[in-house]
Amino acid sequence: MNICMMSLTMQDSTPEEIVDIAVKCNMGAIDWITTHKSDPGWLGKISRDAGLEVAAYTPLDQAYINGEGNWKDEFKYSLEAAVSMGAPVMMVPPFALKKHPDMSEGRKYWTEFFAWATPLAKEANVILTLESTGFINSPITTADENLEVLKNVPDLRLTFDNGNIETAESAIDAYAKLKDYVVRFHLKDWKITDQEIPGSDKKRCGKYFTMAAIGEGSLDLRSFWDSVIPEQKNFTVNLETWKPSGEQFSLDEYRVICDRVRGW
Repeated sequence: MNICMMSLTMQDSTPEEIVDIAVKCNMGAIDWITTHKSDPGWLGKISRDAGLEVAAYTPLDQAYINGEGNWKDEFKYSLEAAVSMGAPVMMVPPFALKKHPDMSEGRKYWTEFFAWATPLAKEANVILTLESTGFINSPITTADENLEVLKNVPDLRLTFDNGNIETAESAIDAYAKLKDYVVRFHLKDWKITDQEIPGSDKKRCGKYFTMAAIGEGSLDLRSFWDSVIPEQKNFTVNLETWKPSGEQFSLDEYRVICDRVRGW
């Protein structure tokens, strides 16, 4: 498995510390989720200087989600940041739109967004991706919801997040439908319960999901990974994992998680 640091999981650390943790965990790449209030070119430099591939950039922009008029400028600024840090992939998570809470309507508007944004990314030699988002009001979670967008936007690709898809349907079944669009993976685990517990959220399947260390939750992650086709097993994989409290794991805890999946 080509393990990639997901910088958001280490958000209590500085960029230098995040890079150091990735190296000490023998990761090969890093996905910068936001710029951590730093110059994107510098983030790319410190990553490469440490021997890490910059796998992707995820800006977590809010203007389109909030219905603000400057969303095009915001996207262009983020695309420039991706180019500056040397990220070959950029991901825009399609969260629920505040002005269009209906899921079907939300997919329509996200399709329009990606149809506008993807050619700009292609011109900049950046692959634009979306992912399934796993909130109860997320308009794009299931395989069919992803396909509704992907089939209408040439060159748009998918960062496949097994855990988010599991909030609505089987990740193995969804992957079988979506694999032709996949360029990267997010791997996460959940503790799934019938009743609400501290730190849990109700998902579209009607159950409650709480973040868990990868390999210690309710999901059969190994079976999912075994279903991935051989030519995609070398794609970079973000380990998206937090404690139920939302706190980041210590270096030693993170090493255990990395070692757990490295041989898959």
